[in-house]
Amino acid sequence: MNKMWLIAGVLCLSVGATAASNTVDNQNSCEDTFLAASGKNKKHSPDRQKNEEQKEAMPSFLQLGGDYTYVSFKPAGLPSFHGNLGGAQVSYEYKRMDSFYGALTTDWKQGHMHGTDGKRHLLYIDVQERFGYTATCAQEKVMFTFFTGLGYRHLGHKFIPSTGSVLYFRYNELYVPVGVLADFVAASWFTLKLEFTWMPQVYPTVSIVPLKGARWILTEQLANFYGSIPLDFTLTKGKTFHLVIEPFYERWKDGHSTAKTSTGIPLGLPGNTYNFWGVNVNFGFQF
Repeated sequence: MNKMWLIAGVLCLSVGATAASNTVDNQNSCEDTFLAASGKNKKHSPDRQKNEEQKEAMPSFLQLGGDYTYVSFKPAGLPSFHGNLGGAQVSYEYKRMDSFYGALTTDWKQGHMHGTDGKRHLLYIDVQERFGYTATCAQEKVMFTFFTGLGYRHLGHKFIPSTGSVLYFRYNELYVPVGVLADFVAASWFTLKLEFTWMPQVYPTVSIVPLKGARWILTEQLANFYGSIPLDFTLTKGKTFHLVIEPFYERWKDGHSTAKTSTGIPLGLPGNTYNFWGVNVNFGFQF
């Protein structure tokens, strides 16, 4: 009789242990199902969180480099000029995912252009301040940044005609950049970027040195834009150092003069059209 009670006790303990084990398994299965449905993964969640924290911890990007530019310059109704420019640029960006975007860019280049009427020395200086918003999608592998701001452009010409005296033209123009940046993360070491900026003028002027520094107001031009395809290569695992190769195209126009003589005769300074093709090579530091 005692043996029968002992056997019954062992069977009860075995059944209880099995039921408890099934309950734990069911709870784990439910937890895994919930995490999968919510897009989380227990095993990889810490790694993903670490990557996100690393991105958020380095929102600043400083770039410095040089550029080569081929320029085609066409004054309205006059022969065109062509030449080569070289220079440097530096930029700073503050970009957080799904948050505020701010940037400051400066660009300097100069060189010579030649035409049938003579030659020109061109000095190009551009400063641009930007602010906007960055939105992310596709699990943060794609970012779109929309921005506006204020820009200043200086174009200095030293015109040496085939016959006659040397002339100096100094164009100073304020404009409002309106643009979009797109970042496509193709791999841990490479990001393809696209940029398009529209640059309508708001206050363009020109001064001519032989005319004792008189400043003329020009007609505003709206058909100014810049497009580029930056190729961003990450050089270190920590994503601190970058090499950015950026082919670009820019179209810019100077308006014609609006000034008239006391008798109402236009002074007749023609408008200009510039086409710039080139490439920037920058070293970047992300922090």
